[in-house]
Amino acid sequence: MRWAVLTILGLLCLGCEPEVEPDGRNESVGYRAGTSSDDYQSNGERGNIAITEIHWAGSVRDSDGHYDPQDVFIELQNKHPRPVHLTGWLLTIESGYHTEGLYHVRRSARASRTYVIPARQSGQPVETNDYLVIAAKADGAFSNADYIIEDLVIPKGPFELTLQDLDERLIDHVGDDRKLPFAGSWDGHTARSMERIQLIFNNRGNRDSAWHTYSLNDFDRGRRAGWHQELRQYLNPDFAGRTMATPGMPNSPDYSGNTSSGSFE
Repeated sequence: MRWAVLTILGLLCLGCEPEVEPDGRNESVGYRAGTSSDDYQSNGERGNIAITEIHWAGSVRDSDGHYDPQDVFIELQNKHPRPVHLTGWLLTIESGYHTEGLYHVRRSARASRTYVIPARQSGQPVETNDYLVIAAKADGAFSNADYIIEDLVIPKGPFELTLQDLDERLIDHVGDDRKLPFAGSWDGHTARSMERIQLIFNNRGNRDSAWHTYSLNDFDRGRRAGWHQELRQYLNPDFAGRTMATPGMPNSPDYSGNTSSGSFE
């Protein structure tokens, strides 16, 4: 009897198509090359865009010593082997306190704010190894910035920065909203930037050992004096005497004592 039932079921399924296994490849995130066909949009992979400098300390005008705590910028570097458009990418800033300009989504959460990166001023992609600058002001110390986000706020206390691509995938995460800024300073006379150390291995941006304060000075001599001028060439000259940062350029030398720092050049 059992054999007869199985035979009948087999005859009923003679014309049936076999069930096809689902193809998971179509479920992956689509690749956007940043061409005219995809409206100049790009996505990324974790680590291919790095947050390399955060100037949270504000700017100081040389002529009158005016201090502007809102004149800030964030620098990124394209470490990917292809040009990348950052239009539509997300930059989230979170803080433990000093939360002016940020928002509390819910009472128990830390204050945060997410910015959508606009189209680049020049309309061009970020080339491989190039730096780019996102500034809060077009008329401040960092007027040569590639992107202007006028309501950009970087807290003067603990903060974290998270960069996500067009598909909201994590690209880079730096800082710690439970600790004071890892580096950088406003000492009442000069403002100095927080720069990422060029570590070959284990350069995690959420560790204080991965950052240092801008290290050069006007009184440096010889090679250091040359670096001091060259690395700040995109800084507005009206601020160059008391605002120490390297927007759009490699960071100042690392004197932290990290034995694995350096580059492959």
